[in-house]
Amino acid sequence: MEGSSGSSSNRPGKKKTTELETLRKEHEEKQLKKQQLMLRRQELKKQIENHKNKETSEEVKQAFKQLSQEYNSLREEYNQLLTQTSGESHH
Repeated sequence: MEGSSGSSSNRPGKKKTTELETLRKEHEEKQLKKQQLMLRRQELKKQIENHKNKETSEEVKQAFKQLSQEYNSLREEYNQLLTQTSGESHH
């Protein structure tokens, strides 16, 4: 009986390993996405700061407004991913 119970315990172990690999892959993808968003956010922040330092025409004001909106959107998405990632690390 021990032999049969030993072989049946291997299957859940393999399933658990597969689940761990899947979770690890998802985590790595989220980390990569988070890093990409952080870099893009930093780029946008620099662009916004550069626009603040220049004299503004109407066209520049519109570009600044658009960049600000994109920055805020990326910041929100980054913060959501950060919250998800930190929530996963506690489990």
